Amino acid sequence: MLKKKITCRLLPIFVVFSFAIVNAEDKDSQTDLPSLLKKAAEYCQKLEHTSLYFVCMEEIKERIYYLNRPGRVGLRPTRFFTENKYLYDYQLIRKGSQINERRILLEENGKEKNEENAQLKMQMFDHKYVIFGPIGLLSERWQQEHDYKIIGEKKYKGEQTLIIEATPKSSVDIDHLFGKIWIRKSDSSILMIEWNQASMRNFDTIKEVAKELNAEPDITFISEYDFEEKGIRFPSKYFVREEYVHSWRGRFKRSETTVTYKDYKFFTVETDVEFKK
Repeated sequence: MLKKKITCRLLPIFVVFSFAIVNAEDKDSQTDLPSLLKKAAEYCQKLEHTSLYFVCMEEIKERIYYLNRPGRVGLRPTRFFTENKYLYDYQLIRKGSQINERRILLEENGKEKNEENAQLKMQMFDHKYVIFGPIGLLSERWQQEHDYKIIGEKKYKGEQTLIIEATPKSSVDIDHLFGKIWIRKSDSSILMIEWNQASMRNFDTIKEVAKELNAEPDITFISEYDFEEKGIRFPSKYFVREEYVHSWRGRFKRSETTVTYKDYKFFTVETDVEFKK
């Protein structure tokens, strides 16, 4: 089986599971759309122009699944997985157009580490600048490149939300992430994004794996933003489940990656920024 890393970068200049959605495609529901998009663009403008300086704990759990096909007749194939766990001290500083993202690896598979300027050690999916995910979908600039519609309403962790689907205009060639956005009705806060698998930068690699398995890819890919500080929402979870569906063998899970953010600490960015050591 091919073993290739998928890179998922939610860049500020570009850019779960399945939920039951109440139908909301009638004309009355769509009248809320211009107001929602206007408020979302205002939020993205704030996100783009606010200086940021925060640290948090970034916990990563990665499972890679395998199918063992025994040679002896009569024995059933068995499925097993390997698992890796990492704990990073994660830091992001953004002032103006300069963005610096740094990590200290604190723990790897239960063993203490102290690796500064550490790289992500994940085998299947990378990520970068998760906080900026909404910008490539909902900023004023990028709203010109997408079509939008309200596709449903649902409670998300106790909050009443509208679900908006963003798709690139047919005349536009877009190479960044798009998908469905959960927006809180009370203030248009962006709570969650479920990304369309076809918009992933390395979807060609996924299709190669699918071809080898003679199956169709089914990738669940979400970003959740549960923490709020001074009107900016910060990531709480990043999740990718990589599955493939065969016409008669059924569904095969190849990998599952869960990134959890917690223990945020926020700082004021001054004119001269000194990086945490």
